[in-house]
Amino acid sequence: MTVALLTHPLFLLLCAGCFAAICAALALYFRARQNAVEIEHLHGEVERLNDVTWELKESEERFRDLVANQGDVILRKDLKGALTFVNQVFCDTFELGRNDALGKIFIPPLPEGDTPRMLGSFTGLSLPPYRVRYDQRIVTARGPRWFVWEEFAIRDDEGHLSEIQTVGRDITDRKETEERLGDALERAQAANRSKGQFLATMSHEIRTPMNGVLGMIGFLLDTELTPAQKSHARAVQRSGEALLTIINDILDFSKIESGKFNLTAAPFDIGTLIEQACELMAASAFEKNIDLAGHVSASVPPVLVGDESRLRQILINLIGNAVKFTERGGVFVSVDLDTDQSSDISSAIVITVEDTGIGLSESACEEIFAEFAQAEQGHARRFGGTGLGLSITRRLAQAMGGDVSVSSEEGVGSSFSVTLPLPTRADDTQRLPISLEGCKAQVAVEAPMTARAVAAMLREMGALVTISHDCLPGSELIVTEVGPGLEKFDGHSADIFLLTVPGAILPERSKYQFAGYLVRPVRTTSFVKHLTATPEQRRNRQLEDEHKAETVVPDDTGDRGDQLSADASPEPESERKTGTLQVLVAEDNELNATLTRMMVERAGHVPTMVESGVEALAALEEAAPGTFDVVFMDLHMPLMDGYEATRRIRALDPSRGALPIVALTANVMAEDRKACMDAGMDDYLSKPVDPADLAAMLETWRGKRSQNAA
Repeated sequence: MTVALLTHPLFLLLCAGCFAAICAALALYFRARQNAVEIEHLHGEVERLNDVTWELKESEERFRDLVANQGDVILRKDLKGALTFVNQVFCDTFELGRNDALGKIFIPPLPEGDTPRMLGSFTGLSLPPYRVRYDQRIVTARGPRWFVWEEFAIRDDEGHLSEIQTVGRDITDRKETEERLGDALERAQAANRSKGQFLATMSHEIRTPMNGVLGMIGFLLDTELTPAQKSHARAVQRSGEALLTIINDILDFSKIESGKFNLTAAPFDIGTLIEQACELMAASAFEKNIDLAGHVSASVPPVLVGDESRLRQILINLIGNAVKFTERGGVFVSVDLDTDQSSDISSAIVITVEDTGIGLSESACEEIFAEFAQAEQGHARRFGGTGLGLSITRRLAQAMGGDVSVSSEEGVGSSFSVTLPLPTRADDTQRLPISLEGCKAQVAVEAPMTARAVAAMLREMGALVTISHDCLPGSELIVTEVGPGLEKFDGHSADIFLLTVPGAILPERSKYQFAGYLVRPVRTTSFVKHLTATPEQRRNRQLEDEHKAETVVPDDTGDRGDQLSADASPEPESERKTGTLQVLVAEDNELNATLTRMMVERAGHVPTMVESGVEALAALEEAAPGTFDVVFMDLHMPLMDGYEATRRIRALDPSRGALPIVALTANVMAEDRKACMDAGMDDYLSKPVDPADLAAMLETWRGKRSQNAA
């Protein structure tokens, strides 16, 4: 029965229906599950999109706030020039509502007289970098204001130009600052010009009387004076020269500061330059009873190329400074190659000036090159000066491509080193053309710097040198001083050279046997001449030295013209210039006119004095052609100055207008010299005028004609 029931058609139909219903239910169930997942996913996407929308809205609000509140005017224009966007700053700046501005063409109002610019045009935007930037003053709600405008092109997705965006920033404060700075710069330049003019004027006004003071003192010292009078006159002379040094320092500093100085390049002998600098400062050193000597290393090329006059100025500044601050011991000047640098075309040399003076503290070493700096400060300082010498020295060295450094210790001394890259010139001259290889030499000299220099010189010649004041056996060459203790060297077979100072009285030739005299500071050339002289030449030199010793009056001027063993020999009588020159002198200052007349007369010539350019011109017009040989022309004179007088003279017929004209003036600036040359003058003498320079100038132009005549 059970089987029958299970196989009954109705039962089977019923089972089939139930199975279909179950399958349908299952299908609905799985479909509902899938829809629920999809719905959940859609809810997630909707939520994410809501978040993105909120972030975009927040970002847009931030952007709008940024654009509205950043302070810059921002606007956009379409291709027709109508506004498509403006920010709130634009509306506030020009007092326009956004709705009133959009869709309309906008041109900012300009102050009266200002040139309009094509604000928002396409000019200049078609080429890279597709931006235009310019400044413009416009009228705003706050009045005229300066704006810097920056325009750039806006392109669509296809790269076509669609709009122009313009951003304007108010730069009125910056413009006003620039104008104030411009005004300040103009005032500073005017003040600088005034300062330069003031310095030039003061230089002229001071040099004019200084010319008279120093010139007349020079003539006074050539007259018969008592020792006391001569001492007083020399004190006045030294004071005048010190004042002149201060004036020169100030002028040099002014020229260097303004860049109104030029460097020249010419071959010069470094050894001769060092010797000349030491000789020039020797009088000041010997007067203080301190030693001064110099030595150029044999490794330094004899001939260098550079500005010799500027290098001499550096040396004089450093040596003078060292002498001034040294009370005992001395000053030593040395020149060596800079071993830290090498070049195929130039030699870097190091010039060192050492002293045993007061020294400097570590802080002072850092400050000493500053303008107006002093080694000693305060009212109780012992040493005067402007404090410009070292500043000028450093600036000159730096202009020549080098520098100056200092090392020092208080109470011990200082060492200033100047490093300069100077080209060399091929030269066959040897610095020391003598060999003392194997020779035993003794230097018995109390002066420490001189002993050091002589010993270094002898060692470079190959000698075995001993510095000792005792009489050492076996010495073949002895250098000792004139003075007490000389007798202990007498009777030796060695060549004995006596070291003395300018103007010293030499011992009798019959009392001591010696090979010759050397004068401090010792010249290398003089020493070499002594060493290489024949016995006959040595005897003749001794006789000359003894004659000079009888006639030379000790003095402290430092002039080596009358010193022993001078290198320069007198000019042969047959080669000397002869004939009296007729000199026209135009000078309005009574004292300087008298001084110039005396200098011309002392040189053996005849002066004709006039007081203005008018008188100088009249004198030439009235005199017969060929009456005058040279004209000395002052620049600042009443009625007609020297410039105009020169131009008028050059316009005369060649027999009168071709005379050499030499400026005789207290103006010393480079532009003054150029102005003289531009006016038609031929040469230049600056006051105070040295009589020797004036005499040499006359000889320079003897028998010559000017190339500046019309």
